[in-house]
Amino acid sequence: MLVISGGLLMLLPLGDLFGPTSGSVKVAVIDSGIDIDYSLQGRVANQTSFVLSEYGYLVEDTTLTDSAPDGSVHGTVVAKEIASLSSNAIIVNAKILGPSGTATTSALIAAIRWSVEMNCSVINLSLGSLPSYEDPLEEVIAWAFDRGVILVAAAGNEGEDGIAGNQVNSPAVFEKCLAVAGLTEFGDPASFTSPGPTASRYMKPDLAARGYFDVGTYRYSGTSFAAPRVSAAAADLIAFCADNGIAYTAGSIMTALMKGAVGIPHPEYMVGAGQLSLQNSKDVILSQSTNGSLPAITYVHPRVLPIDYEKMFYGDTFNFSVQVFTSGLTTYEIAVDSDEPTMFVVPTDATINQTGQVPITVEIPSSGATRYESHITFTSSSFGTATLSVDFDVSTAVARVAFDISYTTWSIDTTYGQFRDFYRLLTDNDISVTEIRDESHITLSYLQEFDAVVLLDAFAWDTNESDPDSTEWFSLPFDPAAEQAYHDYYDDGGGIFVAALSNESLDIAKINDFISWSGYSFGFTEISDGYNTVEVTHIAAHTITSAVGSFDYLGAPIVTVPGGSVWLGRYPYSGSTVLSSVQGAGGGRLVVTGTNFFIDNWGINELYSSTHNDRLALQIVKWISDLI
Repeated sequence: MLVISGGLLMLLPLGDLFGPTSGSVKVAVIDSGIDIDYSLQGRVANQTSFVLSEYGYLVEDTTLTDSAPDGSVHGTVVAKEIASLSSNAIIVNAKILGPSGTATTSALIAAIRWSVEMNCSVINLSLGSLPSYEDPLEEVIAWAFDRGVILVAAAGNEGEDGIAGNQVNSPAVFEKCLAVAGLTEFGDPASFTSPGPTASRYMKPDLAARGYFDVGTYRYSGTSFAAPRVSAAAADLIAFCADNGIAYTAGSIMTALMKGAVGIPHPEYMVGAGQLSLQNSKDVILSQSTNGSLPAITYVHPRVLPIDYEKMFYGDTFNFSVQVFTSGLTTYEIAVDSDEPTMFVVPTDATINQTGQVPITVEIPSSGATRYESHITFTSSSFGTATLSVDFDVSTAVARVAFDISYTTWSIDTTYGQFRDFYRLLTDNDISVTEIRDESHITLSYLQEFDAVVLLDAFAWDTNESDPDSTEWFSLPFDPAAEQAYHDYYDDGGGIFVAALSNESLDIAKINDFISWSGYSFGFTEISDGYNTVEVTHIAAHTITSAVGSFDYLGAPIVTVPGGSVWLGRYPYSGSTVLSSVQGAGGGRLVVTGTNFFIDNWGINELYSSTHNDRLALQIVKWISDLI
């Protein structure tokens, strides 16, 4: 995997900087190297470069100065930001980014381990990329945290004004790393900041800070420059504890940062616990420590469930993992206060060592009240209490649909990711949506719990990074029993919508094998306008396409179709079928397309070409669910 720098997004003319000071807390800047000028004199301790062939680089760079990716002295700016904000920080320079702004995973792992060996208390990671399959960074992040190190990372710059979903980068996405979102000077989420939560259904980012930094006459913007504010605050909290004779752990500092954050009126999946407040965090530590003991503090993240755009229906099951932050090793008693406590499946206790996750399941009854307001309280005899609110309205679904994402490893392929607004479209029309995340659940009896199933990005190509020195390109396998379950489900009257992509993205040979029973298959070419979507306007009259004048397409053509099928959309230049449907003798309904672009967040929000994507997406699901 290549780790991409969090980036320089903007330069604006501004004023002057700061002068040199001294420090006492080592903060590693794992970045592009550092150019030491007067402002950093005496502030940089250990230095080394990992841009070496042994870590997978084709061109070595043993210098310690800034490689200036994309013309920006990225690491230098990050180091100056930390040094200017915390007089307690001593910078440790671990260079891993070359001029292109990329690094190898092996180099990042080695740099984290070296930073721990250099006795760094804080590691700043103003870099990242989307999580990969078997991402080895999770293990080294946990290893460093377990040795008392606070890891702070940029959440990412893929927000696209909130259109992109579930885009928090690796390593920020991992449990034992603080993910920092970027704010504007007015305290709102910056347009670029990557939203959460995560594909694994726990909350990120963790907190937010101003996503810019002024150096001389320039302003640098991006979550790369939000993370150093939190790293500097962590260094100051460590020094504060030392100065006041208060015991601390990585967990107590992280908890104080979260608990001290100022709440702002934006969703937690955008800003986490809120805006960084160093003074509030100091007050939290001081007020909750007795005779120098670890502060008796706990924070649960998120504080409110469900996510604001999630809609609950009678008979639904809701799952989420709550992350608990605290100062040390303790056991929490967990109590549910609700008018309907039996719908909660929650452990009665949980042992947490500074941070950990607790699964929350809500099994909504098939009938009953139209609103539930509940609280789950976590109580430790050593570290206090925190409360999670679980409040939601309930309505009756007109149909139940499953999104099958069990054959894709892409973290964005979730109701929190690129299909968030497809999910919203369906639930706003009273269609319940459940995710199938594990192939072992795919049996005929389980599929028959749903009126229809949407098969999303099946057999996506991905890189397996379990060995970062020898990555391999792969797609997930399938069990023939699952293929048979789909076949039987269709024959028994079930509805299926298959949304594929071209062979550049999905393993077309494998998806053709999986749906061979249907009589459909996809070709290995791509229908596109270069890298852009094409607008399909050659559309046949059908219930599905009623009032649909066009839809956006980038993906594979359909090359074989079963008897009795009808084409719904064709690419005019080649005549290729790109959308087709068929109805079986047993009443099953099947729609097949070689693209997911008209159902992703950008398509639903009319950000390609067509203004009819949402209508088509909704009518496909209604048709396969036998609603129209």
